[in-house]
Amino acid sequence: MGTFTPQPLGRKDASGQIARQLRAAISSGVWSPGERLPSEGELAEAFDVARATAREGLKLLSATGLVVSSRGSNGGTFVSVPDSEEVAEQLADAIQLWYRAGNVSVRDVDEARWVLEMHCVELAALRRDDTDLAAIREPVEAGKDLSLSMPDWLDLDLTFHTAITRAARNRILELAMTSVHLARPATNSVFVDQLDRERVTRQHEDIYLAIAASDPDGARAAFQRHVEYLDETRRAALKETSPDTVLVSTLPPMRHHRD
Repeated sequence: MGTFTPQPLGRKDASGQIARQLRAAISSGVWSPGERLPSEGELAEAFDVARATAREGLKLLSATGLVVSSRGSNGGTFVSVPDSEEVAEQLADAIQLWYRAGNVSVRDVDEARWVLEMHCVELAALRRDDTDLAAIREPVEAGKDLSLSMPDWLDLDLTFHTAITRAARNRILELAMTSVHLARPATNSVFVDQLDRERVTRQHEDIYLAIAASDPDGARAAFQRHVEYLDETRRAALKETSPDTVLVSTLPPMRHHRD
């Protein structure tokens, strides 16, 4: 079992405890992607439980997507090689639930968005290629159509900012920005009816042009102007209410581009 040392189990939910211990061991690198986990019999002996309990623990672990099982002489339970899109999807679902049940404020989202995306626009200006530029420009051009419904226009807004994040070529930043983008349909609902869509589209175009010109300083400045306008509009919409006291969980959900 390598360096994996089973911890004593409590009286309740033995299979769940086994799954959690195995998951923690995988996360800490005890087993690498593609490596085989101990068999049901080995786990049953190590945890001093029935094979059926160990089997259920492995099933619970498999449901998380961390492992896959196969049968036959060379079968067993193996640490899966994570698929980036699947990881992002699972993360998105968990973050959505966290937002709806937690105490994250509108200011939390805005502040995180400013810190993270300021770096993304800078890196995008330094690292983008022609494919990235096309992906960034397309929603800018499409957003100029003022006959679009508000939900469709907001989808383009998310597409624009997501394309910038991808152009930054940093997977950690991309995952972090995913959490911000998932909250924005709700935080947008605070002030969306008061937005000047033409002004926002011009601001998007300014950001795009700076990125296209490989101008990180210009990209940061354009993004700062964009964020300042959004902040001003949100403050006006909230009037006497502070963004610190408005929780994402209290806001109405809006259609997201993943739908």
